[in-house]
Amino acid sequence: MAIAHYTDNPSVFPLEGGCSCGYLRYRVEKAPMVVHCCHCTACQRELGAAFTISLIIEAANLSMLPPRSPAIPAYPDEPDAFPAAGPDLSSTTKLAAGGQKDAVDFLKFPIPQESGEAQVVTRCPKCSITVWTVYPNSGPSVKLVRGGTLDRAWLVEPDLHLYVRSKRSFFKIEDGKPQFRAGYDRNAVWRKESLERWAKISLQVEEHKEKLKENPFYQVE
Repeated sequence: MAIAHYTDNPSVFPLEGGCSCGYLRYRVEKAPMVVHCCHCTACQRELGAAFTISLIIEAANLSMLPPRSPAIPAYPDEPDAFPAAGPDLSSTTKLAAGGQKDAVDFLKFPIPQESGEAQVVTRCPKCSITVWTVYPNSGPSVKLVRGGTLDRAWLVEPDLHLYVRSKRSFFKIEDGKPQFRAGYDRNAVWRKESLERWAKISLQVEEHKEKLKENPFYQVE
C-alpha cells in the first residue's frame, strides 16, 4: 500500500530523530519544504551509499532535544519499537542551560561539492554521524536533515530525485516521483505553501550569499 504524502497527515509532525549514540537529538517541528533523494556522486562518497534523502527545513523549525540512551530506529511493522543499543554515551553529555545541547559542541566540516563551494556537514562529536547539512546556496537559515536519522524515517518519502545522471544502475526508481538529471527549478517544482515559506527566509538567504563572497567558510566559524 502506498504511503500518503507527509503533508496529508498533520499528525506526522513534530518528528524526532538523532545520531546513532543518542547524544545529538533533534525534532522537526513541521513538514519540510521539500524532500530530496539525491543520487550525486558526492553524496554517495560521503555516506558510502547509493543516495541521500534530505528534508529541507527552515532552521527555525528544527529544535534540539536532550540526549537519550541509544536505540535502533523503529520500522513500519512496529512503529513504537525502539530496540536498545549500546554503548550508552549519554552519561558523558554536557548540557547547556535549560537541558538543551550546546550547538558549539557539534562537529562541523566543509566538504567539496560540484559547485566548487563548501557544503557544511554537522556531525555528532561522539559517534560522528551526520545529522544535517548546510548548503552554500541557502546558508545556515536552511537545514538539510538526513532522512535516515529520523526515528520513523518511513513516514517521510522523497518528493523528487535529483542528479539521476549518476544513479547507481542496480537501483530502479519506481515511485513515480519527478526525476532530474542534475538540479531543478524550485519555482517550477515546489508546492505553493513551500514557496511561500521560502519567500519568508529569502532575505536571510541573500545576506548569506553576500557574506559567502567575502569568506567561503564563514558559516562554520
